[in-house]
Amino acid sequence: MVVSVDEKCLRLTDDRGERGVLLGMRCRQCGVYVFGPATFCQSCTSSDLEAVELAQQGTLFSFTIVRVPPPGWPGQVPYVLGEVELPEGPHVLAEVIDCDHGDLRVGMSVALALQPVEMEGVANSERVVYKWRSG
Repeated sequence: MVVSVDEKCLRLTDDRGERGVLLGMRCRQCGVYVFGPATFCQSCTSSDLEAVELAQQGTLFSFTIVRVPPPGWPGQVPYVLGEVELPEGPHVLAEVIDCDHGDLRVGMSVALALQPVEMEGVANSERVVYKWRSG
């Protein structure tokens, strides 16, 4: 059985973990969207929030090439960490995959990509994580 890396931020929509949606909240008072769970609006402080599904496409807002990863990083090094702005407004930070570093451009279109990741040497640690790819 596949498991989301964080069920409050990513809901898998198939049994193989190949499809899913990012989750967020929308303030019913001012209309601001946030990625992930929230107890109050970051803009107007209202607690009148509703759960929403967020877009699967976005725009690369900023990025950096990580050459010294955090301890336990299960992926390749170096890797690209991208800040993506969704059409609804929130920014989502995740790895950018399948794109040569020289081809990265602020403002380029990216799409949600799901990928299983397992921690080396840890049994039953596979989780489906969200990433971005050029698209």
